[in-house]
Amino acid sequence: MQCQLSAHDKGEHFGLLTDAGAYGTALWLRWHGTNETELAVLPDCPVAAPGPGGEGCCLFADHTTQHTWEDALEEVSCTS
Repeated sequence: MQCQLSAHDKGEHFGLLTDAGAYGTALWLRWHGTNETELAVLPDCPVAAPGPGGEGCCLFADHTTQHTWEDALEEVSCTS
């Protein structure tokens, strides 16, 4: 599993398992380091890119890094 957050060296990492949960939530795998992991049901990030028809962020609410649509280095898919 690869962390879905923008590049970072410290802190928690999150990998999307499925977004087929209740409306507005997704099931994430959360880990810190290499030994301990846990499942977390987190609400979807409500922020969308500016402008009409702006793409929504594919992460969870209150994430610590930039929104997925702000990632200019590579194209990020909500389902990858």
